[in-house]
Amino acid sequence: MTTAADTLRTIEARAERAIVQELRLMTQEILGLRTQLVLQERAHADALLLKLDHLERGQSALPADGSGMPDCLMPTLSLTLFETPMPKTYRAYFYAHEYGDLDDVVTVETFDAGVQLVRDRLTRDGDYVITASWIKHQGEMTVATPRGMVVARLETDDGDTPMPGPVVLEACNALRAGDTSRIEHLFERLLEAA
Repeated sequence: MTTAADTLRTIEARAERAIVQELRLMTQEILGLRTQLVLQERAHADALLLKLDHLERGQSALPADGSGMPDCLMPTLSLTLFETPMPKTYRAYFYAHEYGDLDDVVTVETFDAGVQLVRDRLTRDGDYVITASWIKHQGEMTVATPRGMVVARLETDDGDTPMPGPVVLEACNALRAGDTSRIEHLFERLLEAA
């Protein structure tokens, strides 16, 4: 039986050669394991999460010609291990102006991007009351009408995204390779029960 420590070592060995999508799947797998880990393994998992984030950002920052990463984008992992908080994603909630019903939810990578998205989506001639705060490395913003009806809200993503299990991960990897049958099999029992 594979232990959590073995899984972490396997992920670390594959990480250097992984593409962005694989790095994201590895991150999700580690986050799913964290509750099962002892303190020392959690420290290893946290360091590995930082490494995966560093590798993902490095691939995103590559020049268009793919010639390699500029030296200025190569921060030292040991410096960032305990100094910077884990990056948070944000969710922007948009409400129908007339009824106050939830109209749309968009996930963005930074608070700044969320503020820009809210600004772009709202009508320019509207009269809004903005409430914003920044506490413990997290931003939050609410945009309301003068009467108090919320039209947009930006807050940190609580991380309640479901963790994909091994069967789902395998089916999705098969789909990326062109095999649609495995993902269809995931829902066969659900369809039979309905």
